[in-house]
Amino acid sequence: MSDIELKAKRSYPHGIRKVRVWGKGQFTIPAEIREHLGISEDTILEVFQIGKAIVATPENIKVKELAGSVQKDMEKNQIDIDALLAELREGSHSYETE
Repeated sequence: MSDIELKAKRSYPHGIRKVRVWGKGQFTIPAEIREHLGISEDTILEVFQIGKAIVATPENIKVKELAGSVQKDMEKNQIDIDALLAELREGSHSYETE
């Protein structure tokens, strides 16, 4: 192994890693990279192409976290989404203002 390759391996996160592509296009993200980026088994990645490069980034899940929180509160307070939407469509509700 050359000095450049050794230096690249030691200088993570800027070092180059090689991985093998398996069936159905699968490959393993090296553990050091997963740990550094907080990627776990259930992490969703956004994958896109730039020229001849493949870029994968952790998905921005703030909206999904918000939706999950709203769903949890609705279940906790026994709010039915269909009934809520029907009520909003009817417009037969009133709002209190300050």
